[in-house]
Amino acid sequence: MMIIEVEDRFCKVAEVFSKVLNDLERAAERGDAVHEVEEVTWNGLMETGRQMVAAYIQKQGEEISRPEVIEHEGKRLHRLPEQRPRPYVSAFGPTPFRRDVYATRETQRQEVIPLDAKLGMPEGDISYLLQKWSGSQFVKASYSESRGTLQEILGFAPSVNCLEDIAARASEDAEAYFQQQGPVDPTTEAEIIVATSDCRGVPMRKVDAPRTKQDSDSPRGKRLKKGEKRGQKRMACVGGVYSVAPFPRTAEDVVNEILRKQTQQQRPKPQNKRLRAVLTREVNGEEVNAKDVVFDWLADEVLQRDPHQQRTVVAVMDGESKLRDLQELKLSRAIGILDIWHVTEYMWKLAYCFHPEGSAEAEGFVETYLRKLLQGKVRRVIGGIRQMVTKGELSKSKREKVQQYLNYFAERCEYMKYDEYLAAGYPIGSGVVEGACRHLVKDRMEQAGMRWQIAGAQAILSLRAIYLNDDWNSFHAERIQAEQRRLYPYKTRLYTILNCAA
Repeated sequence: MMIIEVEDRFCKVAEVFSKVLNDLERAAERGDAVHEVEEVTWNGLMETGRQMVAAYIQKQGEEISRPEVIEHEGKRLHRLPEQRPRPYVSAFGPTPFRRDVYATRETQRQEVIPLDAKLGMPEGDISYLLQKWSGSQFVKASYSESRGTLQEILGFAPSVNCLEDIAARASEDAEAYFQQQGPVDPTTEAEIIVATSDCRGVPMRKVDAPRTKQDSDSPRGKRLKKGEKRGQKRMACVGGVYSVAPFPRTAEDVVNEILRKQTQQQRPKPQNKRLRAVLTREVNGEEVNAKDVVFDWLADEVLQRDPHQQRTVVAVMDGESKLRDLQELKLSRAIGILDIWHVTEYMWKLAYCFHPEGSAEAEGFVETYLRKLLQGKVRRVIGGIRQMVTKGELSKSKREKVQQYLNYFAERCEYMKYDEYLAAGYPIGSGVVEGACRHLVKDRMEQAGMRWQIAGAQAILSLRAIYLNDDWNSFHAERIQAEQRRLYPYKTRLYTILNCAA
């Protein structure tokens, strides 16, 4: 009887596919528009695929023996009287089926499910392929938009809640993936290893809004912009590591690039870029600090890429003290470089203390002193501007601002040896991580009306980083293998278990 049913199922596949061909033939006779033919054909092929998957599942089930009692891990398990339903949504649509289940008794845990193990069924109802496709959508757009895209293409789609669950499950494997990820291909690496880090705020729901100054991008005392609310963003720490070939430049080259937007076309491209973004959160009852996690990961990445410490490592980032402290602690051999774009912002602030905004005098001020900084004359710049304060007639508030900005430079002189960096061909701008903060965090996490809880935000940040690192396929392959080992530890012994039944 089972063989007849399976044969009928494959006949059903042939019937559905024949209908697709007949519809195509009739469309040709009518001369239908090609887009209409494409839509009808696509829908027909989707149904054909669904029937094919259903037939395959039934065929696999027919080939499994069905003893009444089996021995497994020292226990006698009984085949339950009724086959149990298994909801399943393949890439072609809902494809539920029924199968045998073994347990010690009716109300106990299902311990061996032969067909699930043989087929490699996922833990949830959604197929691994559909999970991968869904993830490639929701790492880029909102869950509702992703669902709409899948619905438009496939003719069906998991619910928003289901997509959120897929993200949560996948993100549980993301941490292990980052820690266990193999090194990059050394033959594709460039000479200089660059590590960089920055922070970006993620808009949070009130329950997970930051409670400390360190977690928020709206410190106490800061005047908020129109429409901005205090304490609604939690800081995500973003890290990036890549390699790049040396690129010697002059101070004038950099001035032209920064102030005159003259991009240097021969600039070498970053190689093997990897990104990661982490929120400070509680894990197993303990707080895990985002910056610590990111810098531990950066240190591991550098060690993997240069285990014998033979290459130059530079750490380009802004002047945040905590980031620099972590760089000195965990990337101690790296050459610390203060991001030149960050320095340029401070130069413009200084210029506006002496000259009107948008004036030619302000532009001249920035060009003059930026060039001197790039020539390695940091102390001269600080001294020269202080003399301008002494000789000028600045208001008290402007004098205080100038002093604040100059102190910032004075405290970070060791990271501002730009003449040496340029001569050696080191990168001096953190454009990679700045772009990552925007692309990895802002473009997905700050879409209109979005507010996140920590767990959901971290899930998307982890998966989006994997996607942007071009590791999406390898990540899913590894998590499938890990989940299969966890769900079906008996899979390699399945036929022995069934064929040696008591």
